[in-house]
Amino acid sequence: MMSKITAGECVHLIKFTQWLEHWDNFEYSVKGPSRKPKPNLYMFSMNAAKLRQYSDVYRRQRSSDNAEGIQRDRDEKRTDRIRRFVQDGYPYGDLKENQRNPDREVLKKPGWLPTAIVVNILEEGDPRRGKVLNLGQGGVIIEKNGVCELQLPDISEFEADAIRPLEVIDGQHRLWAFDDSLTGDYELPVVAFHGLDIAWQAYLFWSINVSPKRINPSHAFDLYPLLRNQTWLEQTGDLTVYREARAQEITEWLYKHHQSPWFNRVNMLGESGAGRVSQAAFVRSLTAAFFGTGRGTSGRYGLFQAAFDENGEPLPWTRAQQVALLLEFWTLLANQIGNSTENWVIAFRQADRNPLDDKSVLLNQDMGVRAVHAVANDILFEKASQWGLNSWSVDVFDETDTSEDDIDTAWESLKNQEFHRKLRSLTSSLVKFDWRSLDGPGVRDDRDLELTRRAYRGSGGYTLLTKDILRVIEEASDPSASSAGQDLRKQS
Repeated sequence: MMSKITAGECVHLIKFTQWLEHWDNFEYSVKGPSRKPKPNLYMFSMNAAKLRQYSDVYRRQRSSDNAEGIQRDRDEKRTDRIRRFVQDGYPYGDLKENQRNPDREVLKKPGWLPTAIVVNILEEGDPRRGKVLNLGQGGVIIEKNGVCELQLPDISEFEADAIRPLEVIDGQHRLWAFDDSLTGDYELPVVAFHGLDIAWQAYLFWSINVSPKRINPSHAFDLYPLLRNQTWLEQTGDLTVYREARAQEITEWLYKHHQSPWFNRVNMLGESGAGRVSQAAFVRSLTAAFFGTGRGTSGRYGLFQAAFDENGEPLPWTRAQQVALLLEFWTLLANQIGNSTENWVIAFRQADRNPLDDKSVLLNQDMGVRAVHAVANDILFEKASQWGLNSWSVDVFDETDTSEDDIDTAWESLKNQEFHRKLRSLTSSLVKFDWRSLDGPGVRDDRDLELTRRAYRGSGGYTLLTKDILRVIEEASDPSASSAGQDLRKQS
């Protein structure tokens, strides 16, 4: 029998069912606190301030004989933070008071809260805080001709300590963020249970807030590539952390993958005199090149980071694909050096020195790795659309983690891509450059070569080295790489 209530709000509901047949066989109590739930749920929207008036939060309180409520005490700092987010969005809402100045107004964004507030519609006779919901105080669901409505009482007739018809199961901090400082038409989505016992509310709270696997900001960049080139995220530091973390991970895989030409050859601990390229240099070079944002002093657009098409999105490659590309790039380069008859390679062999591992090879020095990464990235980014890099996709088990199996799968897949031939041509062109440093065999016997190598060690040496590498690539047999090298050298 429907209760008679004083006219108040009438809210249109969307009724839906979430119930599997075998749930009927589960064990339920005859009386509270875990009676069999109703199979139907409801959805509606309501002005946030008004929803707050109709709602209450029954916090966890324990007496000597019973416990009531599932909510922890409200954290006013968290509520204030949500209020600032609603007002000005992220990241402006998270800035400290002294950081909120006109120069940072561009960081303001809409503070949307699309996630539903979860409530329970109390029934007549439900006890809360030593009181019972009386006739006319609750909400009544009316269903007629397939249309559902929630009839709520006139809230102005309620006393301050009266039981409200809606109790919040999840979302109290979002709801209580709406005070008089937030003006405008701001509605919140609501998912409503009806007459749900307190034990089921506790279960719901757990399943919503504890059970799901939360993702950290770094994983968000992996799952949603568009986030990687958003300028507003640079202000938070999360984007910088992501770039460095990915560069660090690629460096570690180059060091520990048994088929990598850098296997056990990166100086991971930064030990003095250990030789070869340091881990820090590898990470810095990858961050500056393949994870470049296109902003800052270098203005380099990173293949794994920056937008490369008219849609403003970077390549949607997984971590495994990123690692595979660097593994294949260095493997091709190492194999071609091993089979090369270039004069600089022959000079090492005649001196009974290994051109792949000798300390005097620029490719085994910090500056050389930095330069080759920059050149490779710039050409691949320049030709990404033309060479079809965006058409390469690989199914992986977990996009937020990197396993050796996923890397090997991506690596094999890469070798079958059309642009692999272009990658091979690029590394073939790089081998034609004379990678001897000042201490390389025969360098001091060639006056011009010695002067050039000394210049590499001086101020502006990295820029000079990069231009010289690009000049060699201009003479490449692949016209596409050649034209890219010419264009990039003019820009540098």
